[in-house]
Amino acid sequence: MKEYLRAFEESKHTKQREFDDAVDGGAYFGVDLPFPASVKRGIRGPMDRFVANELEDGKVVPPSATAKEHCSRVCLDIGRFFFENSIPFNCVRSPSFISMVRSIGGYGRGLKPPSMHEMRTWILKEEVKTTSAIVDEIKATWKHTGVSLLSDGWSDMRNRSLINFLVNNQYGTMFLKTVDASDVVKNAQKLFELLDEVVEEIGEDHVVQVITDNVVAYKAAGRLLMEKRTSLYWTPCAAHCIDLMLEKIVDFELNKKVAKKDLLRPAATRFATAYLTLESMYELKQPLQHMFVSRDWKGCAWAKKDEGKAVRKIIMSDNSFWASVVYSIKTTKPLVDVLRVVDGERAPAMGFIYATMDEAKEKIAKNLNDEVVAYKEIWNIIDDKWEKQLHRDLHTTAYYLNPQFRWSENVSEHAEIKKRLFNCMERMIKDNDTYLKVDVQLDEYKNKRGLFGSRASMSTYTSRAPVDWWEHFGDEVPHLKAFAKRILGLTCSACERNWSTFNQVHTKKRNRLSTLFLNKLVYIMYNKRLKHKHSKRQLRKEKDDPLVVEDVASDDEWIANPNDENDIDVDDANSDDIEADHMDEGTSSSIPRKRGRNEVSKKGKGKEVQHRMRTWMRMMKVQEMIIIKLDY
Repeated sequence: MKEYLRAFEESKHTKQREFDDAVDGGAYFGVDLPFPASVKRGIRGPMDRFVANELEDGKVVPPSATAKEHCSRVCLDIGRFFFENSIPFNCVRSPSFISMVRSIGGYGRGLKPPSMHEMRTWILKEEVKTTSAIVDEIKATWKHTGVSLLSDGWSDMRNRSLINFLVNNQYGTMFLKTVDASDVVKNAQKLFELLDEVVEEIGEDHVVQVITDNVVAYKAAGRLLMEKRTSLYWTPCAAHCIDLMLEKIVDFELNKKVAKKDLLRPAATRFATAYLTLESMYELKQPLQHMFVSRDWKGCAWAKKDEGKAVRKIIMSDNSFWASVVYSIKTTKPLVDVLRVVDGERAPAMGFIYATMDEAKEKIAKNLNDEVVAYKEIWNIIDDKWEKQLHRDLHTTAYYLNPQFRWSENVSEHAEIKKRLFNCMERMIKDNDTYLKVDVQLDEYKNKRGLFGSRASMSTYTSRAPVDWWEHFGDEVPHLKAFAKRILGLTCSACERNWSTFNQVHTKKRNRLSTLFLNKLVYIMYNKRLKHKHSKRQLRKEKDDPLVVEDVASDDEWIANPNDENDIDVDDANSDDIEADHMDEGTSSSIPRKRGRNEVSKKGKGKEVQHRMRTWMRMMKVQEMIIIKLDY
């Protein structure tokens, strides 16, 4: 036994020496210093780089490198760490990376880096505590605003069925935890018990609605939850419902015979990205056709390939292709606009979904020249999903309480709206005195009396976010104000809110992470990102987005990239590949994405055309953006 322990100890020391040799031998910084790189004494401050160093034998050696050279070598060591460990280049933009570099530089030479055990134990624990302090600030708002409990299921690389639980109000989304639900995901009773447990953890008084997927087990679990918790609602994910509408519409279009050729079909992309790609293609039709008749194209390698010839034929002479693109845009773009609204996080969407769905139907009819035969089937698809899955008391009540629609000339006075309003009041307001006060105060709001009729109110109700408007002008009707803010501050969607965060944590290299560690890591990453996003918006003094659909451009970052432009850019690993592509091709730009850029650059001796052709080919491959079926 002693021999075994001695051998183990020697092996341990041997590995440590080998590791130290690898560190010293592979470092750029310190290789020509007059003292070993592992010596603790040395450069301890910025001035030490410019003064001579005295060794033990009394000899004085002048500084061997300038500050600029020292900085370059440190950067090379940092780069090597990134390259050898496959870390995305975007991580250098992370504030925590800058903080780490500053802390190391402030400590000076001789810092002993933490071990893997330390990273997994006390360091992780301390960071969870720090993150919890941030989360507590948001939790303090829950009792005033009410929250939505978001449940989003996914499968990891070990085929475990995990459920992410998040909590959302108008101040942002907070990651709560992940639960391994492999044994309960298809059992409605077990799902109900799981949801009920999380509601209890948050506090029933705080939870206004629970949003889940639309599968059968979740629907049944939602009904059971509403039977037990009589003050909250279960609602399906609006983004998922609209995505199903789009899929049904595409199936309908594929079954239509248009010039004996199938229409475009979306691939498995994030919601409606393919449809916005079609719109971008149509907007760039003229520059694209110009590219295919240019000299650069003739000298390009793609011009000699069968795929390039086939694409050129489609772009230049296939009128049915462009007709199909136009038809697809006309029938799906209005729903994509709604999808942007319900899946956005910059402002609550509950007060807009009811009206925007009606507007989307009208836009589709108008796009098809108001011909009933042309739009009837599409309307039926939308109505089927809307009535059976998405049409809820909360959505209708929020429509009534949103002055942008309630005070509009085109306001709907359908009896169903009032009925659902009182259903919502009955369920959410248990105190009878409060219920009667809210009922009376509704007349003040409807007839624009008091503060509601003031000049400030009348001039801003169409531009202010509904929650903000009620905060400013609802003081004379406090009970109605609290009820309205509680509903108008809700979200409509639970899907895909932190997929990129989970994908970073649960990679192939880390697929054996326990649920406990997965919880802690995502808890830190997601909630820190939320804080960073909120701080960034405050710094820029951004106003609440009132979510006017017409103001959202088709090439919005929401469509081009699932990451919000305010996110920390640590999860956009693909941009490294894109930048590398640009470097390899010797060009600095790709296909123009913004409207108004109608010229195709001819610089680069054909390389720009090659790059653009490669991009369009990627878009037209089966596993990329769309499929083009060429069988006549």
